[in-house]
Amino acid sequence: MTIVAPLAPLKHVAVHRSHLKSGVELLTSTLPHHARCHIFVQLRGGPVHETDETWGLSHVVEHMVFRGTKHHKDARAVGLAADDFGGDLGAATYRDRVTFDTRCDPDRIGDAFELLADMLGAPRFEGLSTELGIIEEELAELYDDDGQEIDVDNASFRQVFAGHVLSRSIEGTPAGLRKVTKARLQKFHKANYVAGNIVVSVAGPVHHDDVVAAAKKAGLGRLAEGAAPPDGAAPKIHEPNAKDVVVIRTDDAQTSVRLTFAVGGFVEPTSAVTAVLARIIDDGPASRLQQEVIDRDGLAYSAWALSDVYEHRGVIELAGQVRHDRVAALTEAFVEQVKRLATTPPTAAELERVVRRATRDARDLLDDPAAIAEAVGKAALFAQPFDLHEHLGRFAAVTRHDVAGLARQLSQSPRLVLVGLPRKKDIAAARDALASLRAAFE
Repeated sequence: MTIVAPLAPLKHVAVHRSHLKSGVELLTSTLPHHARCHIFVQLRGGPVHETDETWGLSHVVEHMVFRGTKHHKDARAVGLAADDFGGDLGAATYRDRVTFDTRCDPDRIGDAFELLADMLGAPRFEGLSTELGIIEEELAELYDDDGQEIDVDNASFRQVFAGHVLSRSIEGTPAGLRKVTKARLQKFHKANYVAGNIVVSVAGPVHHDDVVAAAKKAGLGRLAEGAAPPDGAAPKIHEPNAKDVVVIRTDDAQTSVRLTFAVGGFVEPTSAVTAVLARIIDDGPASRLQQEVIDRDGLAYSAWALSDVYEHRGVIELAGQVRHDRVAALTEAFVEQVKRLATTPPTAAELERVVRRATRDARDLLDDPAAIAEAVGKAALFAQPFDLHEHLGRFAAVTRHDVAGLARQLSQSPRLVLVGLPRKKDIAAARDALASLRAAFE
């Protein structure tokens, strides 16, 4: 008999919160056992918060704030300022938010705030043509030599979220990029980089009162006032109807296979069920996907499953890269994973394994100031509580039948994207596999 040792109790993370006079939300997670601090600045942005006219501008502004500010004339000056306080500036645009982050020495947090306030509040927007050239290179990775978009993530989202802004790529389009001007960027920045849309989160060996004092002195409290944009329940857009199977033919050594299902977002009460289902399929070497599709059947070297959820909507995806002649076999294996969960609920042992791995993941989070700062800030940005114990409690409350019920719901809305050179007979077999999944639970 296997004896499962109990896990050590999870430490509690105390999060302190203040609002600066301008409206900036400031949070501190005191981690006295760490030597360094990490700062995350987050705001609502990306395609979910863009219009037809501004699509892609979140990403361009995210790039441009590094090219110089009121007090730092160019990118080198910005980089040197960060290096001086022990920082490594980073930034990213997601479909629903934009982030800026840096590590810093605990006694230099005020200097880090000064630079971030300058970048957020007073970018110069100089060197636009140079930066647009860099972004064009980034965009080029999404297209083949014929100008056809070959990015499997974007293609999948376009099918699952057809008619919704989540279907749009983060980067926009080459045609849209050519229309970007300094005036348009300044207008977009003025509307979105406002105090009410900015959350600053700090994690490390610092106290909240000291963080607040440093933020006020550095100018974070003097950012332009303004409210955050509406939440992610974005209006519909005009797009072609989605297809069950999309094939993008491009010359590559393998075909990317992406089977995707729409689910609710992280504000929905079913979000824990979504996460548990994805983890049962693929979470570690003992999970079903690893044991059956890879180790037993040898169908792929690279295959995975995950949940990718936003405020109101999200996806579960099963994905992999295989030889062109294995596309049908891998698709059928993915479909079988969902079918089995829908007909035979997972075992109690599988659910326990998922909870234990999630608990260990939470413990790992506590050892990473950057991860803590981002998670705490993201929760605040979307008005969600940050409580790891409550989060794990919702995992533990998911039942076998909750998972089976969600799997049956997924069976009615499969979307498959193939990027590569799949054979016609394999495409037909993949279509049949999706049809069988829908028919099994109609």
